[in-house]
Amino acid sequence: NLHSKSERNQNLDTLISNVTIVTMNERMEVLFGGHVGITDGKIVHIAKVPPKEAPAEIIDGTGMVLMPGLINLHAHLPTSGKAPKSDKKTNYKALSPLVKMVDWNPLLRFIFVKVQTPHVKQELFSGVTTLRTVGGISDIDGVMKKKINKGKVIGPRLLVANTGVSVPDGHFAGVLATEAKSPKMARKHVRKIMKTKPDLVKLMITGGVMDAEVVGEPGILKMPPEIVKAACDEAHKYGMMVAAHVES
Repeated sequence: NLHSKSERNQNLDTLISNVTIVTMNERMEVLFGGHVGITDGKIVHIAKVPPKEAPAEIIDGTGMVLMPGLINLHAHLPTSGKAPKSDKKTNYKALSPLVKMVDWNPLLRFIFVKVQTPHVKQELFSGVTTLRTVGGISDIDGVMKKKINKGKVIGPRLLVANTGVSVPDGHFAGVLATEAKSPKMARKHVRKIMKTKPDLVKLMITGGVMDAEVVGEPGILKMPPEIVKAACDEAHKYGMMVAAHVES
């Protein structure tokens, strides 16, 4: 019963008092005027009444709502997610020459990290505590993950795919994904991605909305099934899950 959850004999670090709690239990109940005790980063008390232990710090939650962290399963950190200010489309393909230089150019790596830093902070401040990236520039997403884990950048817990695998003229090809022209090349690309220590592998199977040039392109099959199979088989050798971009 989440309304009376408490682990006794704990020295409380923090108590959030008089806060409205979205419990997220099976009945989706809301607990008004609740108290949440935290020790060593772990919630040890959730109840209508405060714990008996005296906390080191008390946060008055009056008028505030406390809820579990949101999970964002689909994000591309180089983009902000904001709607464009005009009808002009962003020419993502124009970035391809720069992306190809990121692996060896320290200045470009620094720039792309700086571009992504406010995006991860915005996600965290929006309530997202876990975020999965599904296609990025080189291994920059992995760099962001390390910086967040070390406390150098403010952001949510990251699960990263780093760059994805696409095909020539495929979704985000040459920008947020490499271009595999054959099953053999797809396997090679997956092995290269594995060296960046990702948490998953991302495939761009159909066209996409962001870089579509004609009506209906997002739903067009771009990656042949044999390339999909080769990439999946190679990823599974490493115990990796595979996520796929597939538009209707």
